Parts: sequence; structure tokens; C-alpha cells
Amino acid sequence: MSGQAAMADGLDPARPMPTLPIALLIGALTFNMALCFINTNVMGINDTMVMGCEVVLVATALYLGLGRNAAPYLLLAIFLSYAAMLMAMRPLIDPKAVRDFLIPVAFYLLGKSCNDPRLADRAALLCGIIVVAFGLFEFLALDVYVSYFNIIKYYVARGTVAPSDVSAQTGALFASGLRPDSRTLLPFLGPHRASSVFLEPISTGNFGAILYIWALNRPQMAKRWLTMAAGMTAIVLSDSRFGANVCIVATVAYFAAPITPRFVWLAAPFVLLIGFAFYGFISAEVNWENNFTGRMLWTARLITSLSPAAVFGLSPDKPFLSDSGYAYSLNQIGLLGVIGFWSLFIFAPERSPRAWRFKVCVATYICLLMIVSDSVYSIKTAALLWFMTGSSDGDPGAEPAPAPPRTMATNYPAAAAG
Repeated sequence: MSGQAAMADGLDPARPMPTLPIALLIGALTFNMALCFINTNVMGINDTMVMGCEVVLVATALYLGLGRNAAPYLLLAIFLSYAAMLMAMRPLIDPKAVRDFLIPVAFYLLGKSCNDPRLADRAALLCGIIVVAFGLFEFLALDVYVSYFNIIKYYVARGTVAPSDVSAQTGALFASGLRPDSRTLLPFLGPHRASSVFLEPISTGNFGAILYIWALNRPQMAKRWLTMAAGMTAIVLSDSRFGANVCIVATVAYFAAPITPRFVWLAAPFVLLIGFAFYGFISAEVNWENNFTGRMLWTARLITSLSPAAVFGLSPDKPFLSDSGYAYSLNQIGLLGVIGFWSLFIFAPERSPRAWRFKVCVATYICLLMIVSDSVYSIKTAALLWFMTGSSDGDPGAEPAPAPPRTMATNYPAAAAG
């Protein structure tokens, strides 16, 4: 591909990369850690401050990502109308349901508006370096780390953890910060699981899997192996069995993507959902263990515990469903909303076969993650994931050839250029 053709596709290699989208992604990655530092050393925080930060991040992403195309505005209008209808029928005002599904929309649009996967490359590498650096700091100097970042105190302050649920065994760490049984990855490292900037190890492992998937699908990216190594290091430091398994399954999906029709990936989560519901109704198992098989049993139990009204998002009850993304999604926006959002993701047009491969890997990650958690909606990891997805769908599929410096107008939105 010539430099002139690359510039026609918005990929002029000579242009400077915008800094504001990267700063926004780093902000989404680290704002919880900043608030934790403030809560530990400066002043108390509350849940309103956390929600305020998320509102600023999502609103900024929407402002930068929305252009003159009418389709995103129509999509937002339909979603907000649907959410308002559900809240009116429950009746229950639940802004969290709106927030959960605005995050992927906002950051997908931001990534697609930038139209340059090299920007996602740089964001992935920078975020990976930050995560690994803080993870090593925590792992090598835990006492110093918790003196600045008292994690459990922060989660109590924001209302996520009840004071009665604080365990003396984990100290200032989150409940999952210590492995109760033996470590799976490199057992000689001990039971400590690094939380890094995420303040809990589950997201650290998920983030590592996201970096691996991106690097797997970007064979031409600069510092590809360093980015992949950062992802694998995050998985090991957090002892994320899930993250390690996702890397294996996503690799299989990467090679299977060209031969699997789109309908297979459209149906995948609903086939799993039906399977778990059937398993939940017929299984006589009562006790479950903290492994993937046990989590499958638990998510089946949670799905079958939903009332018919909850399945369609009409129940005013909000039980604890965070251990199952499938049950949580149904309870938040209903079966019709889940079908609509997943269909938009699968059928969103991509401009290259490479982008379809990446989308298949992301679909694999989401389908697996929702078995064990609702953290697919966490802005800490979702912001970068959906930015990558948007930039991948907007990528024309060919890398720009090196070109001498020149002065040319760029096609980044003016706001995105900072």
C-alpha cells in the first residue's frame, strides 16, 4: 500500500497521533487507583465521586466519538428510549443499567472515529506498562503499596463491600487478593495475587487476556511481543486461571474465524445461556467449588433463579448477580436488549478480514467471561477493549508504508486531537 493510498484511508504515517484518546483510556484504567490513594491518604471518598468520574469519562468518549453520521445518534436514542421504557415498567430508576451499556457504545465510537489501529497499539502498550509496573510494585513491596493504597478501605467507602465482610486474613487487599488454595501459575510465587491499578486481581487477569488478544491479531504492530509479554505478565502476577485459559481458547478462535459463519457467533452466547438454564433445572448438585466447573454450576443456578419478569428486565428486584454476566445482563436490560446489543456487535461492519478475526476473539472472551463474572461491564478493562474493537472495525486492513514528514490535514475529529 503506497503512502498516498494510506493517507486516503486516514492512515498518514507522518501525522502526529492524538493524545486525548490515549489520555482518556489511561484515565479509565487508573481513576479507581487515584481515588483509592485519595481515600487512603487525603480525604474520604464516596460512591457519588466514583460515578462522577465514570460519567466524565463516558461523556468525553461520546463527545470525541460522535461525528456527523446520524446512525450513532439514532442508536443512542433507541437505547435510551428502551432503557426508559424498562425503568417505567419496573418501576425502578436504575442509572447503572444505562451506564453499563453506554461504556461499550462510547468507547467503540471513539475507536472507530480515530480510524487508526496504531493508536490502539500505543494505548495497549502504555496501559500494559502501567499495569505491570504497579503490579510489580505491589508484589515486591506489598507493605509500602498498601500504605498508599488501602484497597479494602476504598471499597468500603464506595459502598461495594460491607464493613462486616472485611476479612482480617486479606488485610488491606481485596477479598480475592490472596489465593485460599495453592497458586496455579508459578506456585513458588505464593498466594498473593497482584491487583495492580485495578485494585483487584480479577480485572488484572482480564486485562492481560485483552492485551494478548490484541497483540495476537496485530502481527505488524510495533513492539508486539512487548505488549504480549505485558499481558502474560499481568496474568501470571494475578494468578488468573481464567486469563490463561482465554488466551488458549482465543488462539483457537483466531484460526477458526475465517471458516466460521457470522451466525455461529451471533448464536454462541444464547446457546450457552440455554445450556446453562437447562443444566440449572436438571442438576441436583448443591455444592460448588471455586473452579471453572463450579462457576458453570453457579451461573446455571443464578440464571434459573431469575423470575420471568427478570428475564425480560422488568423485575424491580436487584439480587446479587455479579458472579454471572448472563444472569446480570438479563436482569439489567432483558432478553430483547441483550439480543439487540449482541446483534449490533456481531453485525457492526468491519473493513478487513483481520478485523473479523479480532471480533471473533473478543466474542470468545465475552462469552467465557460472562460465565464467571459481570466484569465485562467494568470501565477499567472495557474502555480499552471497546476502543480496540472500534479501531479494528475502522481499519482498512493494510498498513501504511513509511513516508517522509509532510504537512497535511488529518481526518481525526478536532476534539480528539486535544
